[in-house]
Amino acid sequence: MKGKRLVSAIVDSKIYFILFLLMVIGSSYIIINFDKAFFLEFLDKHRTPFLNKSFIQLTKIGEYYTFVFFFFYYLYKKSRVSFSILFLGAIMPLVSYFLKQYFKHPRPLTYFRKTIDSFPVELIDGVSYHSGHNSFPSGHTMAAFSIFTLLALFSKNKYFQILYFILAFAVGFSRIYLVQHFLDDVLFGSTIGVLLGILSYYLFGVILSKNKSLDITLWNS
Repeated sequence: MKGKRLVSAIVDSKIYFILFLLMVIGSSYIIINFDKAFFLEFLDKHRTPFLNKSFIQLTKIGEYYTFVFFFFYYLYKKSRVSFSILFLGAIMPLVSYFLKQYFKHPRPLTYFRKTIDSFPVELIDGVSYHSGHNSFPSGHTMAAFSIFTLLALFSKNKYFQILYFILAFAVGFSRIYLVQHFLDDVLFGSTIGVLLGILSYYLFGVILSKNKSLDITLWNS
């Protein structure tokens, strides 16, 4: 019965998950058929000052500010969502850290310095670049897709579901545009993020659905 409720929620959020599936298919095609640095080099040829500034700001959606904002927003509207966001905020960094430590894939800066003599893409002013071997998966992307997947599952509004996907996608895209990650880092990060979002919804929206202590109303207290 609980499994059916989860499936029903996913079906109700089908627009979000269809868009995610299309992203996975398109990204997988590029990863399979092109060189690892292809997408970074492609984006390098289409950069503009406006896009540079835009993606520097958009990438911040994948940071803790977003979790804090939605936690307090839903604390006064639907506290169950806030508790699920709190759960995500606790588990997501741990999952990201252990996966990065396990795979130890090089960041673009480290990768290019080891494989070629000159860096093939232009670095963007105002970006603090990471190096080392902690590129896979993208933590920003994982964070964005985890929280927006969760919100999409709790939402019945298809327009919000589309907006949530666009915001999550923008974060993942920004990580490649800003030369912080490769496409495979972002694809894997988004997949893990979606799974964490589903897990959080399943825990708080299905298994604990009858636990009234999670449904507090601070606004009227």
